[in-house]
Amino acid sequence: MINRPNILAGVSHEVRTQMNSIVAFSYLINNERFSDSEKREFSEQIITSCEQLIGLFENFFDTAALESGSARESLRETDITRLFESLTSDFRVFMRKKGRDNVVLIQEDNLPEKLMLKLDTARMTRILSNLFRNALDNTFSGFIKVGCTWYDEIITFYVKDSGQGYPRSSDLLLSDNPEIQHSESQDTYSAMNLILARNLILAMDGKIRVEANDSGGTSVFVSLPARESPGLKILTGTSSENKIAI
Repeated sequence: MINRPNILAGVSHEVRTQMNSIVAFSYLINNERFSDSEKREFSEQIITSCEQLIGLFENFFDTAALESGSARESLRETDITRLFESLTSDFRVFMRKKGRDNVVLIQEDNLPEKLMLKLDTARMTRILSNLFRNALDNTFSGFIKVGCTWYDEIITFYVKDSGQGYPRSSDLLLSDNPEIQHSESQDTYSAMNLILARNLILAMDGKIRVEANDSGGTSVFVSLPARESPGLKILTGTSSENKIAI
């Protein structure tokens, strides 16, 4: 169960921080002594704070829904190859918005041109997005690799980075009580990204592996059971070649 006092204290602190930021920059944006470029920067800060608040509430409520049992799995047939391409495209846009010009995003996969699987794509998308955002939070220069493999009714996603977040990421993703690890960090938004990812993976009967990699960064592997649509096996045979995009 969630350690309510710790989580609520962290959420409350983060909400106050972001709301204060919105109020402060809203006041400054109406001050005539600032230039147009400075006002644009204030506007971007307001948007960022709003996005942080939305993400924080989504993670908190989704985690609570999982624990209460009110969140149900929603299986649907999805072209995983196309979905993975779309996700990595979204990640590139997010990186540009964050101004992370010193970080290279590398996409790797050995997927066929079309792979129709039956799984909960909404949960899968949230897991991979949260893991990517965690990697970006910890990587200010270097690389982030996102990859996907398919074998024997198991879809495996991985996110590898050259950042410095291995100890914390490992604690939050592998601990039986990740909320206790949360109390040691003041970054509630990032912590809840990982806590929700962990809870979603377990809810989907998946497995998590976290390793330190050769670059000194973190590698996170998520394996989820998934069934291929029986009528499309001819179209979705495995590929022996790895595809890499930068």
